[in-house]
Amino acid sequence: MKSNTRAIAVLFAILFLVMMGFGIVIPIMPFFVTDLGGGPTVLGLFMASYSLMQFFFAPFWGRLSDRIGRRPVLLIGLLGYGFTFILFGFASKLWMIFAIRILSGIISSATLPTAMAYIADTTEGNERSKGMGLMGAAMGMGMIFGPAIGGWLGHHGFALPFFAAGALCLLTFPFAFFFLSESLKEKTIGNTRFNFKLSMDTIRHPLFLLFTLAFISNFTMAMFETTFALFAAAKIGFGPRELGILFAVLGVVGVIVQGSLIGRLVKRFGDINLIKGGLFIAAVGMLSILDAHSMFFMLVTTSVFYVGISLISPSLSTLVTKNSLDGQGVSLGLMQSFGSLGRIIGPVTGGILYGANISIPYFSGAAFLLLILGIAGKRINKYAV
Repeated sequence: MKSNTRAIAVLFAILFLVMMGFGIVIPIMPFFVTDLGGGPTVLGLFMASYSLMQFFFAPFWGRLSDRIGRRPVLLIGLLGYGFTFILFGFASKLWMIFAIRILSGIISSATLPTAMAYIADTTEGNERSKGMGLMGAAMGMGMIFGPAIGGWLGHHGFALPFFAAGALCLLTFPFAFFFLSESLKEKTIGNTRFNFKLSMDTIRHPLFLLFTLAFISNFTMAMFETTFALFAAAKIGFGPRELGILFAVLGVVGVIVQGSLIGRLVKRFGDINLIKGGLFIAAVGMLSILDAHSMFFMLVTTSVFYVGISLISPSLSTLVTKNSLDGQGVSLGLMQSFGSLGRIIGPVTGGILYGANISIPYFSGAAFLLLILGIAGKRINKYAV
């Protein structure tokens, strides 16, 4: 039990540092792309290129982690993540940042599903939902400090946040190497080559509804992330520093929900009801953003949206692991791929819709959330364990 607690604490620290590095670049990424000559549609394609690679490679990394263990795959992801951030700091052309973004997507897709599989290896029952929530809280804490630091650094130069993010990831690597033990006790033997395809077999997969929920939640989140900087700048004059503050607040919300509340909420309502409630709350928040005319109300409305998203993610991961028949690494990799598919289509769709009217991405996102809530309805109850 002591070693299990230590491993989760180490993983918590790793995800915190990685997400701090990720959060550092959020306030400046849209401005960085537009500074190099890209518009809303180019920004959407840029954001989508990262997720496209995750869509293809997350199942490969998940399957590889089932075969050789979680620890080596996680270390590969950390190392590659750090180097690609540093490369961003040297980029000066649009084609360069697209190439680096693609490479980053390939390598970084080794981190999140492997971390979730690690938690699934070391927890059971309601403790698994709590563990998934703690990992979400670690990422949320990273999102508190990261954007705030990135907004300040970005004010002094677009390259500085990328160098800081890369340094954080590379500094995390030796920490993980020496202190993170292997969680997988029985490794599978077999072919690890990539063989995922969206076929009828995938559509008939027992977890397909959960994968679809992952797609929709990530689709709407991606539309929000891609268009929000431009939306907030156009509506109330937000710049990198203001975005840094806002995303730091959202990080606090994520920590409170996933770190402090999710365990108690799961015990009282169950994972399935949290997913349904999260979908509804996120839809209300997304619609409310359109009526925000000050920084205070923008903070409130985006926080409501983020509460809903924060309720969905850990409960979805828990249900996937509890109902997995293919191996937890494979199932979580598939879920990550569907999430990545949402983050491929979402940015492109958001960029195009934003170009037509800045409000359309938020109406559309809320509509999709409510639509999947209506479709899922009672069907999701079959995953109760």
